[in-house]
Amino acid sequence: MINGKVYDWESITIGLPYGVAIAVSGIDYDDELSAELAYGKGAAPLGYGNGNYTASAKITLLRDEFNKLLDYARSQRKPLYRLPLFPITVSYANDGERTRTDEIRGCKFTKTSHKGAQGDTKLEVELEILVTGQIIRDGVRAI
Repeated sequence: MINGKVYDWESITIGLPYGVAIAVSGIDYDDELSAELAYGKGAAPLGYGNGNYTASAKITLLRDEFNKLLDYARSQRKPLYRLPLFPITVSYANDGERTRTDEIRGCKFTKTSHKGAQGDTKLEVELEILVTGQIIRDGVRAI
């Protein structure tokens, strides 16, 4: 934080397979490594065991940006859900600070939701993303 300025939506740059996305209204991504306590004799846990790592993501594009994604799929001669796995980058930058970048590796679109209603001032398309890799946060691996 410099001069009290914290990261905000304007601080984020999102890279998709075709380049930097401008008309993005939201991105969500999360991951987890499941863990479970291990018990033996007595009531107290003896330790723990790790389970599977999972990650997921969702991005909301304005319809104009979604059209760029469709154009990219068309240029690759692939259906949207058959595009090769790709990374998504999410960079955070404030003036005077170094840029920090998260990389969501091994992405694949799995669901597309369109919505529009009378009185809307913009049309959005929400895309759910299967993450087959992992999320690397500013160079730090999750597992």
